[in-house]
Amino acid sequence: MYAVFPRIKLRVNLFALPALLMTLYLEGLLAGGLLLLAALLHEGGHLLAIRKMRLPIRRVDVMPMGALILYDDSLCSLGGSAWIAFAGAGANLAALLICLPWALSSPYTAFFVLANGYLAFLNLLPWEALDGGKLLLSLLLMNHSPEQAARMVKAISRITAVGLALLLLALGVCSRFPLWHLLLSAGLLATAVR
Repeated sequence: MYAVFPRIKLRVNLFALPALLMTLYLEGLLAGGLLLLAALLHEGGHLLAIRKMRLPIRRVDVMPMGALILYDDSLCSLGGSAWIAFAGAGANLAALLICLPWALSSPYTAFFVLANGYLAFLNLLPWEALDGGKLLLSLLLMNHSPEQAARMVKAISRITAVGLALLLLALGVCSRFPLWHLLLSAGLLATAVR
């Protein structure tokens, strides 16, 4: 269910606004605003790369956990697709590096640095649905057939998801987190790459 704004090629999921309001309520206005800024920087990085390559944008979908910028990828080289996939995390990494010298001066600067680091890390995971999976697919397509590349991405997605779930489980057990929390994390990771 989306609210559609055809003039500006935008669709907003009806759960996006409640998710944003809940984040602002739970994190506080300043921390929630910094999370939103990190997310906007991420999507802005993709948008800048798409614009730099002069590709037409078909539509932008805003969802509760992020956005999807749909562009005409038939006009884009594999290297260009790889750069577009990396550009969001690249923007987060640039913000992290710029703010890092001041991270100890303010808890909010440290929070912003961590938020950008988390978004970059999460999006560079080589999972099919994330930017890292798209980046990996673009790179694999340079030397493999589309079928082989898709199979390789799927296998790498599953292996890394299981590995990260096991790592989270081990860290949780060692640090005595509640087991239900660890199982939930592992379940979320496992479903992320289905």
